[in-house]
Parts: sequence; C-alpha cells; structure tokens
Amino acid sequence: MQQASKLDLEAEISAEAEVEKNEARDSAQIGKQAVRVDAHVERVPADRRRVFQKVAALAKRAMKSSAEGDNVGAARLAHKAYLLAPDMALTNHVLGLMLYNLGRLSRALDFFEVAWKIDPSDAEIYQKLGLVAWKLNMLEAAEKFYRLQYKLAPAAVDAAINLGGVLRDAGKFEEAIEILRTAIYAHQDDYELWNSMGTVLSDKGEPEEARTFYLEALRLKPDYGRAHNNMANIHELLGQPLLALPHYDEALKDPADAMEEATMRHGRSMALLSAGRLAEGWAAGESRLDPNRAQATLFTMKAPYWDGTDPGRLRGKTLVLVGEQGLGDEVLFMNTVPDLLEALGPDGELRIACEQRLRSLVKRSFPTAVVGNHLSATIEGRDVRVALKLEDGADFWTPMATPLRAFRNDIADFPDTHFLVADPDLQSSYRQQMDGFGDGLKVGILWKSLKMDVKRSKFFSSFDAWAPVLKTSGVDFINLQYGEVDEELAVARDRFGVNIHQPQGLDLKLDLDGVAAYASACDLVIGPMNATSNLAAACGGKVWFVHSRSSAWTLLGTRHQHWYPQSRSFFGTGFQDWSNTMDQVAKALSQELAS
Repeated sequence: MQQASKLDLEAEISAEAEVEKNEARDSAQIGKQAVRVDAHVERVPADRRRVFQKVAALAKRAMKSSAEGDNVGAARLAHKAYLLAPDMALTNHVLGLMLYNLGRLSRALDFFEVAWKIDPSDAEIYQKLGLVAWKLNMLEAAEKFYRLQYKLAPAAVDAAINLGGVLRDAGKFEEAIEILRTAIYAHQDDYELWNSMGTVLSDKGEPEEARTFYLEALRLKPDYGRAHNNMANIHELLGQPLLALPHYDEALKDPADAMEEATMRHGRSMALLSAGRLAEGWAAGESRLDPNRAQATLFTMKAPYWDGTDPGRLRGKTLVLVGEQGLGDEVLFMNTVPDLLEALGPDGELRIACEQRLRSLVKRSFPTAVVGNHLSATIEGRDVRVALKLEDGADFWTPMATPLRAFRNDIADFPDTHFLVADPDLQSSYRQQMDGFGDGLKVGILWKSLKMDVKRSKFFSSFDAWAPVLKTSGVDFINLQYGEVDEELAVARDRFGVNIHQPQGLDLKLDLDGVAAYASACDLVIGPMNATSNLAAACGGKVWFVHSRSSAWTLLGTRHQHWYPQSRSFFGTGFQDWSNTMDQVAKALSQELAS
C-alpha cells in the first residue's frame, strides 16, 4: 500500500479515469456523497482535536467543491487536509473519495484501506471499500466489506442493496434474495430496493418475476431511470423489443452519470435492431464506441474515421477495417467485406486487421485484400486496439460493425451466399475422419461460450436440456465445443448412452482455420451463436442456431439469421424455454434424417 507522501496528485488528476472491470450494476453509488465529518470527532483523541478542526474544515470544503462539480479542486483540498494529518482516518477517507470521483479507483482503494485500518468501527468506509472492490471485480473482498457494513449498520439500505448486488454477481442468488427481502420488509417505500431485487431475479433468469419488482420501483418513482432501463432489458428478454424502446427513452432522461448513459444508449441501439429497425439501429449503434461505456474498445488509429454514412467516399481509397468485439462478432461482421471491396473499386485497397487466428482464413476468402492482425493491450483497465503497419498511408479506418450502416439497412440487402472460404483440402481430410465415426449423419454440437460468467450464463442452456437431441438415433455426434468439456461428455455417455466423438488432430480453440474446415464439413452443426458456429455458417456449412429468446438482435426482427441464408434458428416462447426449444430441434433433426 502506497503512502500519501508518494502520491503525485497532479499526475492522478491528469491521468485517464480507470475503467471499471465490473459495472456494479444498480449499486447504491458513493459518487459525491458526503462523509459525515462531525461523526469522526467522537473518535479523535483529545490531544488531536485542534488538528482535527483544521482538517475537518478542509474536508467539508472539499466535499462542497465536489458536490458543485469541481472534482479537481476538491481533490486538492482533500490532499491538503491529508498532508496535515496523514495518520487520521478522516483525511484518508476524504482523499480516497475524491480520488474515486476522479476515476482513480485503485488509488482510492489504497486510501480507503488506510482509513479502515485506522478506524474499523466506521460503517461508512465499508460502503466505499466494497464499491471500489466491486468495480475492480474483487467480488470476495467486496462481499467481505459489505457484510461488515451490514453488521455495523443493519438498517442501512445501501448496505443491503450493495451486498445483494455483489452476491448476485457472484452467483449467490438465494442469499441475495434473502438480504433484499428482509430490507424490503423494513423499507417498503424504498424504490431502489425493489429495483435491486428485480436485477437479482433478472440475472437469475426469471424475467417475469423481475418485472413485478421493477414495476413497483416505477410506481414509487415514475421517473427512475435505472428501473426504466431494467424494464427495457426485461422486455428484450421476453421477445418484446418494441415495448423496450419507450423505457429506454425514459431511462435516458435520468442517467446517473456518463457511463450509465452510454450503457443505456447502447442498449437502445440493440433494441432497435431486435425490432427490425435496421437503419436506426446501426446509426444508434455507434454508441458502442463511446469511451464512457465500460465495455467499449478504444482504437488508436492515425487515419480519419469512416462512419459508414457515405460509401461513395471510399472509391479509389485505402480503408483499414479493424476487428471489434468478440471473435464470433468479428466473423459475423465480415459479411460486408464483399460490399467494401466493390465500393473501393479496382483502384482502392482494403486492409483487414483481424484476429491473428483468422488471418489464413480471411486471406483465402478475400485474396485481393491486404490481411494482417490487430493487437490489443490493457491500459488503465481499458482494451486499446491498434492495427500497426496496416494503417500507414491509409485514407480511412473503420471498425468492422460500422459498414453495416452503409450496406445492410434492409433485410433484402443481405446476400444469399456465404462469404468465407474454408480450406477444401482440410475439409476433405476431416470428412474422411468423420466417416470413420460411423454411418450416421455427422452432426457437430456446441452448447456454451468460453466466457461463462453469471450474467452471460442465462443465455445458454444446461447440457441436460440436450437430452432429446442427443437421444436421436442415426446420428454421429461430434464435439465442436472448445474449452473444458469432459464433464458434459461423461454425462452424454453415462446418462444418455451417447458417445460424442472428439475431432482428432484439431485444436478447437487455437486452430480456427481447421475449425472452419471441420465444422463446415459436418452435415449439420447445432448450437448457440459463438465463434465456432459463426465460422461454420460463414463458410457455407448448414447450421442450426439455438437461442434463449426470439428477440436476439442478430435476428433483426425476424425468425431467421439473414447473415447466413442456409441456417435455421430455434427458440421457444419467452425466455429460456429450453424444453420447448430443444424438442423442436430434436423433431427437426428426425425430419432431417428422414429426408
């Protein structure tokens, strides 16, 4: 832990705000909340009272400046107070708060920790320690601090809200529900408690139940932006994007800060696409690049940015197309590369900066393009991406999703063929391998994402839900799921009596050219949209996508993935209707065999 004498305040002021690794959604924020300065005097020894009076005056001025929006001036006042008494809990507490308001989370945590060690009986410090630890994704530490706050101040609403939120993010849903239920009984008119309970239930995968709590929060506070944002999310989960849009509009009237506003705008853009309003959705989708959005990738590029509004400007120019978001998205967005090549014309040049593992596949698919890879680094907690030599002498650059704004404003704009080309020799070799598995239909399956945190897991079925599909006779099932799968393969063998074959000589995570060839050589691939299923479909393979809901944004307001004309999509009614969905897949698979 650093001491204040080593704090370069001016450097902290001039530095970029540290990005939150965890959004700490719906938390009771500390923001510009005042420290109760006068409450500290009771815990100050008599011989320190005179010094305390001086630092208390500076602390109050600091908090007043912060409340008025002058976080820099507030930090300087807090630092002066600290230098007068660096061993006092109050000065560490206030300086930590001002560093927090500047976005310097890790440094704020240092000073909050000192304040805690000096005065562990101060309930207020636990709230701040917990929130910073939560935002830095230190969930165990955050839970510890909030439990201590809850023990010291069991009637504090913010303690219940934040402890419930941390338990939710850790997947401890029943504990979170019990904490919040007790608090709601004691504070039935507190709209934030009702909203927090809704978020726990939503993340648990129970949107109908969550809606009840959000509605009560809005009854208590009709202009509550967070609850409107959460109601919008619920409508999207339930396949009702048109009902989500008015809630996003209301939410944007009351964002808590710039980060929350950026998140709301991005959510609204996804709802527009889910509703089939493509032109509006792509335009609003530029919000995904807002640096205030925690998940936004920051691009460091020298060339001017092309925003997709006038493809005529590209004629005869050099454009750098840079991959963005996840690997599956990068594959999906390359749907527009043929359009870009046509717009640039014979005198133009397209340079594609893709994920390193995609280079050989992309080069084969677009031989007239210059293909390299992007590089990313984490700086101050942010994902910063560069294209290095590819951008030298370029006229424009654009991230991969932006050209959709120019070329995909109507469902009719989507091509009726695939756009990536798998290695034909690898396809042939892998097909021979598959033929050795048996005489059945060769069906590759996958069932999860490699990044399966609490928030994402609700969009993927449990492996048990695959039982009716796996029990279909006449099929040779092949594992295309990357990551740890031994447990699921054992379940298939021991519980369902199905041997799922493993590809030989293929690294399902690293060898993406091989994965594209293997998956597209299968008779059929079934699974959620992830990197592997996108690769299979983009290379022309027959793919059946399994969705948790009918309003996935990639469906663009329809019942089909128009990115891949040969694909099919399956979903049930509402959200997570896996039994119905997988029964549909099993029935379709039987029909496929019969035909």
